[in-house]
Amino acid sequence: MNYEELLEQKTAASVKGARLPLGIFCKKKIGEKYQNILELRPQLFDSIKFEGALKTECEKNLQLKHKNQLHFEFVDKDRQHPTLNVEQGNFITLAQLLAEQPAIVAEKGFIDSVVSQLLDLTEYLHSQGVWHICYAPQTVLVRKGDYAPMLLNHGSFYLGMDNRMDLYEDMQEYIAPEIRNEGTIDHRCDIYSLGRLIDWMFEMAEMPFEYKQIAKRAQAEVPEARYQSVESMRKALKRKREFHKTGLTLLVAVVAALLLVGLYFELLPETTDVEFVKPAPRQATDDLIEDGFDPAELGVVSGDTMIMTEEERRSQAEYEAKAEQIFRKRFTAEADRVLSKVYNNEHMNSSEKKFMSEMSSVNEELLKLQVNIGDEAGLSAARSQLIATEIVENLTEQKKKKLQYHGVQK
Repeated sequence: MNYEELLEQKTAASVKGARLPLGIFCKKKIGEKYQNILELRPQLFDSIKFEGALKTECEKNLQLKHKNQLHFEFVDKDRQHPTLNVEQGNFITLAQLLAEQPAIVAEKGFIDSVVSQLLDLTEYLHSQGVWHICYAPQTVLVRKGDYAPMLLNHGSFYLGMDNRMDLYEDMQEYIAPEIRNEGTIDHRCDIYSLGRLIDWMFEMAEMPFEYKQIAKRAQAEVPEARYQSVESMRKALKRKREFHKTGLTLLVAVVAALLLVGLYFELLPETTDVEFVKPAPRQATDDLIEDGFDPAELGVVSGDTMIMTEEERRSQAEYEAKAEQIFRKRFTAEADRVLSKVYNNEHMNSSEKKFMSEMSSVNEELLKLQVNIGDEAGLSAARSQLIATEIVENLTEQKKKKLQYHGVQK
């Protein structure tokens, strides 16, 4: 047995058949070489609509030019063993990969790479009028070596079948509710299924903040509450990831500032207690941001995406100034409320240990407020962080001047 035969034998033995919606994906020796094939389920041909749908997909498949799209051709032998001959390569399903190597999800860049490539491919498919429908881990193939995700058949070609849900059997939890309930179907069904796949990949690992937010919105029951395009889903993921990198910097800066304030109070001389008059109830601030607000809808675009005219630059500056004004108003009100929890006689006269414990909770709350309000206002993480730090420091100084205290006790 020569080296090539030994390699082919090892490859054939290592790849087990994988059940996809249309049949079994496996390797078979045809002639002297192994060929990737999809053995179609014969019972599917009982439906005339299936034959037409398969023919349409085979024709469309030749036109799909994307590095993560697998290509195939139909081979109708005798209707007893109909198959699709799939392009060469060594592929297994994502479910098989994680079953064999569960620790791979913890490898740096693995999940980011898989999600990024699937988003890119899905956006391309939507531009071609194709929806994948089901991103179950059993339908997503990965190439051995670089673990690039690959897709084979797409569900939108088979939506006209009377028994279309029979294709997916135990994969139906990855199907959008409107498809299961025979409602209105569009590209947002893929956004739902992608969110479900992200949840699955993190079942054996802790899900980062940005993926939690993305997956939760993508899986909204109502299509209108999901991301309205793959592009908006990608931008939201990028924006939240940027915050994750800068958020810790803000937290450290706030904690350092508050530690200095605590030390300042401790060194001041003690004074007599003064009874405070209960402040008037704070009026609720108007929520100036509508749900789902996206500055991009107003025409604001990044400077590196196009050359803007002077009028467009002025318009963008006005929108950015408005977004910053909204952020300042809302964050100032919320930060004042949060800081008031600790900057009062009861807490300032408590022990240093108790004071610092409560300050830790306050810092976390301020950080979450900065993220949520900045995200809604359309500010970048860096800009919202800078403004939030300025507001917190100013409010802290104001409250320090108004307080009369004994000082934080050791």
